[in-house]
Amino acid sequence: RSISISILGIILLTLLLSCAGSSSQSLSNELIKIDVKKEYPKKDIVLNDIAEITYIPLETNDSSVIHPYFEMSLSTNTIIAGDYFQSKLFFFNKKGDYLGGFKRCCGQSGEEYHSLNLFAVDYAQKELYVYDDFFLSYILVYDFSGNFKRRIKLPKQVWLRHLYVYDDKNLIGYSKWSWHGNFDGKSDVLEENPYYFIDKQTGAMSPVPITIKKRISDDVRFRDEKTGESWLTSLYMDPMLKTKDGFIIADPSLDTVYHFVNDVLTPVTVFKNRDMEENLVDLHSVIFYSDRYLLLTVQKKEVDYARKTLVNHPHNLLFCDRETQEICEATFYISDMTLKLKIDSYDVSEIPDNMFVTRFSAGDLRWLLEQGFLKGELKKIAENLDEEANSVMMIAKFKQ
Repeated sequence: RSISISILGIILLTLLLSCAGSSSQSLSNELIKIDVKKEYPKKDIVLNDIAEITYIPLETNDSSVIHPYFEMSLSTNTIIAGDYFQSKLFFFNKKGDYLGGFKRCCGQSGEEYHSLNLFAVDYAQKELYVYDDFFLSYILVYDFSGNFKRRIKLPKQVWLRHLYVYDDKNLIGYSKWSWHGNFDGKSDVLEENPYYFIDKQTGAMSPVPITIKKRISDDVRFRDEKTGESWLTSLYMDPMLKTKDGFIIADPSLDTVYHFVNDVLTPVTVFKNRDMEENLVDLHSVIFYSDRYLLLTVQKKEVDYARKTLVNHPHNLLFCDRETQEICEATFYISDMTLKLKIDSYDVSEIPDNMFVTRFSAGDLRWLLEQGFLKGELKKIAENLDEEANSVMMIAKFKQ
């Protein structure tokens, strides 16, 4: 595979780093410069002002009970939810009606996965790819009815944090680390090329040529020297995000966030003045990226080795308008709720264009209703839910 970094993007990056200001440019060529040390103006943003909001209560029956935390995949007419706790996949239409599901877990025939860790969906070929656990490093392929099609053995053990469909022949994924030897925190291999293309038929892995000499992780491994016990603590920053036509690559080791489309890496955002000390690092993730808007989260990673934990630092949401070049520290609201909207990062394996997706658990909605925080359509939905109901999805389709 060949890949190129947009020459125009490099020129823009150089100009921004060498000049105090920049002239107005077209939206498609804008590069956003973020100073991590700067205090940006605080702003309340009502999501309804910039997006059309749709709520989808997922049908609850004896066959479709889903844990509140699940991975999502959306096409123009289908919602697929992956429940890690049950290792089961559930299918709904865009109204939230349950269409069926399957669980191919825990058997010994070679056609079952041991656990549902990640999945990716190829809607064109109607194939569903399930990444099995870290030690086995298999990808199992099923049709939408749960019929087994093939098993793909990866050539090495990798912990895939993200997995998406790239094109008709390849998947693309991010590997947190490779592993060799004993799982003791000393045998992990942090490779310089953690982003991979994965052949859909053979499993052959070829690196996306983004070389990172010094990897920075969002987690830390602790070990009790007396007992030998080891454990992992993480901030769960996401280095990849699916967009309508490509992928955001926001590796915490890099100062630049890229949009990867058709084998081309184009810079989107550059960070300045990051803390990069051994025990104090500024990390970042991209929450959503639309034709006009960009939302990032920035958080410090500080390790307290005495207490064997991460220091609790707040994360800042930076909202960027790519048309006006305005950057603000945002608090989000929706018109149907008086309490601020909690913005979380979810792994969405596929999403239609120009959308942001989140969800409300039934328990949370019932509590918000009892406290008087809901109104409008969301209040009506919550009034008809019991606490055992499935989550309600919220889809925001940006107006520009």
